Amino acid sequence: MKAVITGDIINSTTIPMEQRPRLLQELNHIVNDLKSLSPLEYEVFRGDSFQMVADKAAEALRIAILIRAGLRKSTPKDTDGTWDARMAIGVGGIEFAARHITASDGEAFRYSGRAFDELGKSCLAVRTRWESVNEELKVSTLFADDIISNWTPTQSLVIYQSIAFQKTQKEIAELQQQSPQNISKISVLARERLIRSYLTRYHDLITLNAK
Repeated sequence: MKAVITGDIINSTTIPMEQRPRLLQELNHIVNDLKSLSPLEYEVFRGDSFQMVADKAAEALRIAILIRAGLRKSTPKDTDGTWDARMAIGVGGIEFAARHITASDGEAFRYSGRAFDELGKSCLAVRTRWESVNEELKVSTLFADDIISNWTPTQSLVIYQSIAFQKTQKEIAELQQQSPQNISKISVLARERLIRSYLTRYHDLITLNAK
């Protein structure tokens, strides 16, 4: 049981050409950070699209959300809009693993691809082989997506440090040279507690059904 994450950069054509290398560099840094959560294979194609395979399917949602937080926190101050990505997670088997991820095939790839094609105005979707899981996650994913899509770069930074590296608010405050009280306020405004509950429920559902 693995997870495939298919994604692309939101409004990539509006990002100045001189910032494109920096964006891809930041995406690479984020993926490298997240390899501590699960072994990851990762490939960029068409310049603004990417696909990755997470060996630990139960960690795929955490990885996807942290990619979004990582991009949003890295948005240059002199650019319009906020860096972000649309992503669809597919959970299932992988029947054919090619040298290049984009040439591979299997259940997880098909679920991810179909969910990505149906994203519409949403930026996050999850599809698995279990319809009961899909139904439960459909509404909660919409709520989570709405929260994430409104994170400021500062909120995204706090979420990234907290969830990716399990840093305490005191540790984040020291790194950012702010008070723990201010970091706490940022966490509350970012709805970190709700996002953590959503991640825990996804993890439990995948772990339970994959047995």
